[in-house]
Amino acid sequence: MNKPLNIAHRGGANLWPENTLEAFSNAIDLGVDAIEFDIQATKDDRLIIHHDDRLKPDATRANGAWLTPPTPRLRHLTHTELKALDIGRLQPDSAYARTRVGQTPIDGAQIPDFAAMNQLVAARTGEDFRLYAELKTNLLDDTPDEAAHLAALFCTELQASPVLDRTHIISFNWVSIDTVRSKFPDLPYAYTTIPFDVSDPDHASAAQDPPDSLRARLRAASAAGAKWWAGHDWRNETGATHGEKMLAAIARAGIRHWFGFHKDITPETMRCAARLNLQVTAWTANTPDEIARLANLGVHGIVTDRPDLMQ
Repeated sequence: MNKPLNIAHRGGANLWPENTLEAFSNAIDLGVDAIEFDIQATKDDRLIIHHDDRLKPDATRANGAWLTPPTPRLRHLTHTELKALDIGRLQPDSAYARTRVGQTPIDGAQIPDFAAMNQLVAARTGEDFRLYAELKTNLLDDTPDEAAHLAALFCTELQASPVLDRTHIISFNWVSIDTVRSKFPDLPYAYTTIPFDVSDPDHASAAQDPPDSLRARLRAASAAGAKWWAGHDWRNETGATHGEKMLAAIARAGIRHWFGFHKDITPETMRCAARLNLQVTAWTANTPDEIARLANLGVHGIVTDRPDLMQ
């Protein structure tokens, strides 16, 4: 059987508090091949590792008290303000806690800096270990200029990274990818795609989208040529399916790696990727059956919240 790379999603989010140095260290101890994590910027232009563009009330405490919504966007808070927060425990019985059953709390865990992550990996891993740094933007609300600004900050810190040559850059926002590519053309990159049933305006599920829902807004943006594709528009490509057109857009952009939603990775899309000379990595598979299915299809890597199952 093909042995895909075991890529710990946010450090293994179903095992430990996501996107924390503690989770990353535990994933390294587990023996993973790589860690995926999310890059965002603070109000004072410091790079931190966090997934949501707003603080998650179900997983964030300030002075021992859970935050209450609406919470601020990360870019509206300073680095000092963010470092004072505790993200090491989930609020009991909250909606988010129910999606992370089995996560071991680590009280006192903080939102880490990108530089600290690089130092940890440099100190604890060998040359074959990989980092998958996802440049995180709000696809619908952030402008291309904001995506490019995040990428420019990332380039500055990446230049000083002791593990620069082991860093893979990924993003749903292809503007960010292209900005970094212009500075570091020889690093490995992957375009990430939202689920095809959402980006396809003609998908049968479109009729079930509530008006003004996130799915409806993403679908409408796709139909109009979404800004986050940086001009690499699937509508300009030929193919029998929406998925084939998406992969053709990736290949035409000169990218050789597709990060696809695990359900979008099928025998058909794998054959299409092979024709286009695209490497394929799946996000985010968490069950033994799905991990085995993807491995049998021959994917290069699997991003998972349960890296222990991959091991």
